[in-house]
Amino acid sequence: MYDAIIIGSGIGSLTTAGLLARAAGARVLVLEQHTTPGGLTHSFRRLGATWDVGVHYVGDMEPGSRPRQLMDYLTGGALTWNRMPAGYDRFYLPGHGLDVTIPAGADEYQRLLTSLFPHEKTAIRRYCRDVKRAYSWMSLHYAHEMVPPRAAPAVLLAQRALAGHALERTQHYMERRFRDPALRSLLTTHWGDYGVEPSRSAFVAHAMIVGHYMNGAWFPRGGSAQIARMIEKGIVGAGGRILLAHEVDQILVEDGAAVGVRVTDHSGAVPLTYEERAPIIISGIGARETYQRLLPTTGPTGGLTARVREKITGLGHGGSAVTVYLTLDHYPEGVTGANVWINTDTGLADPARMTAGLLDGHPRSAFISFPAIKSGEPHATAEIVSFVMPEAFERWAGTRPKQRGRDYEALTSSMARALIDLAESAVPGLKDAVRYVEVGTPLTVEHYTSHEGGCFYGLPLTPERFHADLGTPSTPITNLILTGQDAGMPGIVGAAMAGLSAACKALGPAGYPRINRALRTAPTGARAPRTPPPHPRGDAGAGRYTATVEHASWITPTIRDITLCLPTRATWEPGQYALVRVAPYQWRPYSLATPSGRIVRLLVDTRTRGHGAAWATHAAHTDEVTLELPYGHFLHDAATGDTHPDDTPRRRRIFVATGTGIAPFLAEFEQGLRADDVLLLGLATTSEDPTTRLDTPLPRVIRCVSREDAPGCFHGRVTHYLRAHGIDPHADYYVCGSPLMVADVARLIRDAGGRVHTESF
Repeated sequence: MYDAIIIGSGIGSLTTAGLLARAAGARVLVLEQHTTPGGLTHSFRRLGATWDVGVHYVGDMEPGSRPRQLMDYLTGGALTWNRMPAGYDRFYLPGHGLDVTIPAGADEYQRLLTSLFPHEKTAIRRYCRDVKRAYSWMSLHYAHEMVPPRAAPAVLLAQRALAGHALERTQHYMERRFRDPALRSLLTTHWGDYGVEPSRSAFVAHAMIVGHYMNGAWFPRGGSAQIARMIEKGIVGAGGRILLAHEVDQILVEDGAAVGVRVTDHSGAVPLTYEERAPIIISGIGARETYQRLLPTTGPTGGLTARVREKITGLGHGGSAVTVYLTLDHYPEGVTGANVWINTDTGLADPARMTAGLLDGHPRSAFISFPAIKSGEPHATAEIVSFVMPEAFERWAGTRPKQRGRDYEALTSSMARALIDLAESAVPGLKDAVRYVEVGTPLTVEHYTSHEGGCFYGLPLTPERFHADLGTPSTPITNLILTGQDAGMPGIVGAAMAGLSAACKALGPAGYPRINRALRTAPTGARAPRTPPPHPRGDAGAGRYTATVEHASWITPTIRDITLCLPTRATWEPGQYALVRVAPYQWRPYSLATPSGRIVRLLVDTRTRGHGAAWATHAAHTDEVTLELPYGHFLHDAATGDTHPDDTPRRRRIFVATGTGIAPFLAEFEQGLRADDVLLLGLATTSEDPTTRLDTPLPRVIRCVSREDAPGCFHGRVTHYLRAHGIDPHADYYVCGSPLMVADVARLIRDAGGRVHTESF
């Protein structure tokens, strides 16, 4: 039995798990529904470029600060923080004629505001004082949740003395304190950092963000995705484990106490449900999701949680966002890595007005970030974020990514164009530098994180939330603890500090002094005893293996064919993939190109210039490689789901691939090639054809070569071929390869009434 089970692997969950493991030697099981750990600290990749989906900058990371001490401890000192430019935030407010870069340092900040608005000098001084007091008020709120019970009353008394304006609405404070509307707009345009507009937010939410970045901003070198893997090392070292593709369906409660979870393992081809028990259950997926989805809402448990659920419902929802992810062929002149906030309105934010403008193609505000500059990654990237009300996307609720229809695609394309145009007004030259565009909406957030409506900041930071005493790890259920942003504040540091609070709760009255002593005396983490972390169900589901490279060769000038040998036999289905550790804390997904067994074959495109490409390029015979497998359901889902009542058992299969997208099909061809199968292969030139050096059985191959007129090949792209020869309504199409190709082919097939199953890399 594990000492604790933690639901979700966001930074709050990982902080709690890492502290329990490192400071107390506890065996912790972390269950994550996604196939990537880290929650909103994870990243995704397209064509070698990387975007950090939830981390844009982090404050309070100067050496010696409490958050820095905590992160150094959790990661064993492995995480390096890059300092952003001294002017880390730029505010472009054309309606007020302002273009202001915010400096690091409290004195510099106050001097800048006073120089811009000398007539508000006294109010600015009072504002800076009020921000400091509200920041201290929230810090004591955290402390109250951490310290032993005997010390809690004294902390609460000190907190009350600092209450001041903390729970006043931000807009009310601004309108009461400042006369100049331009100053009010400048001070509140970054409300997107905490997700609730000034008319609803508590002033303490605003103050926490201002105070958080007062000494500047930082970003993790190499990107935020590695944070989870760094913390994982300490968890595994103490005998714990992070299990991916494991969705918790229910928290088990007996006699008013949490005793375990019912979880479904989605890592295999067939989902398997089982129960796992532990003396402590910790949920990091959000208060709303925990109380309304994982706990019974009727019976004795429903009675215990009724009051909390009523409070949560009364708060309403926080905000969500539309994000445009861009790959650039260069950075426009003047881009330094600082964030850019754009606000074309002259009044305080109105989410309904902002949402209507964005949907209509006339966005009023945006946040622009350049993640690769901050992380040190080689590909030029940008993100444009615009906050929206999640209700605007309700018509597509319940739909799956890439299957939401032409109206959704048209809307996302329109929003992307409009946001790029708006960003161009503040960053000239950005539009011409764009070479790849992808759009995420509140539906995207909800799909990957389970946050209802895509409200990724959790419970809204309104005065009502604080009055309802909801920002706490404590719950009405014995042995059930909350962690993450709903147990504290949003953001990396806010959720991590809540994770610290939750760990203190889990360890009882001695928890705070025990953890505090560990942080003080072992800043890079104590060594925990290393015991094998068994899978809760033996050999079922995905496992971690140390494999050996048996063979590595080039099958095209840019594709590396790598064969690995596992220490024991593993089982997977064609279409599943492995996660491969390509650098100390960097993992990449690669399709399994062989059927089940001990031999794993991978095809790796080295043009991406990333960690995976470097690993594949230098892989050599006898090298050891750590990998986890299997994950995914690409071909298996296609064979068993989404069928029509009149379907015959066997439909003709047409496989469409570009580059290494052929890999999952190779496993299927080797396991069960059919006489009428067809492979439609997209190539730029015949030199890129991987099939000429493959020893796998292949169906009839139709090569579509776009950049040369080659004998025996179709001259053009795969989309040109499909348009010329038509879509077979009696066939199943399986499409894998570059995101742009997959999107174009899938759209073409669906528009013609065909059935298509897709995967992109």
